[in-house]
Amino acid sequence: MSWLSNLSVLIALPLFAGIFAALAVATHTLLRPILPPAERLSEHHEVPGFLMGVVGVLYSVVLGFLVGTVWNSFAAAQQTTDLEAGYVADAFNFAGQLQPPQREELQRIIARYALAVRDQNWSATPRDRHDPTAALLYDAVRVTVQLPTQAKNSGSAQILESNSIRSALIDSLRQLGDARRLRFVQSQAWLPPGLIEALLLGAAFVIAFTFLFGVRSYAKQMVMTGLLAGSIGLFFGLVIELSTPYSGSIHVSRDSLTFVIENNHLANFAK
Repeated sequence: MSWLSNLSVLIALPLFAGIFAALAVATHTLLRPILPPAERLSEHHEVPGFLMGVVGVLYSVVLGFLVGTVWNSFAAAQQTTDLEAGYVADAFNFAGQLQPPQREELQRIIARYALAVRDQNWSATPRDRHDPTAALLYDAVRVTVQLPTQAKNSGSAQILESNSIRSALIDSLRQLGDARRLRFVQSQAWLPPGLIEALLLGAAFVIAFTFLFGVRSYAKQMVMTGLLAGSIGLFFGLVIELSTPYSGSIHVSRDSLTFVIENNHLANFAK
């Protein structure tokens, strides 16, 4: 559902609710002439009302549990992005402690990496995505590993400082690579098809119970059916949106990357 990434959340969630409500009302309208008249249905309201209460509670518990689960996954994806931005800042600042020309080269590579990640289309599939960040991260590691060692006549303090900066830089790049890999894995996560099917079938069962209630006024009965189906569709859409944290109308924020780029003036170093 990458097309949802072009929609505002103020439109996407009501759209889910509207689709569910429209389908439920249309189905109820088609079945209404086939069902017994309202007078006969009203005589047995206790039975469908009790069954709907049981099924409705079970479905609401499952749906509420899923909302909490996908929200935790969404928060974890946001944390991954924030950590990646932090590792970019650490690596850039450690690179600033090196001697030229390796300092300028490494800072330029890291700055280009940050800009590429921020401007990347995270909702694209692996086949459609040209990811330049892998090559940039490899270049950063290559330059770090090939850093010249201190001369033998250098003092022990200088050698220790140089080795410490190099180790810290390598560690930051390793953590940056881990965060990038985790972000890529999380961007491909999706709800199992069986779970989506169970949610849709459960929604259909709950909505179907409204067909067994006899209301003489057609308008009132359709309003009740539409409101129930729309409520289910609203939370179903919320589950779908939160399960795709890097695409859709509800997605992780890139403010942490923007902050690092602007605070360290990475755009100037990337030139």
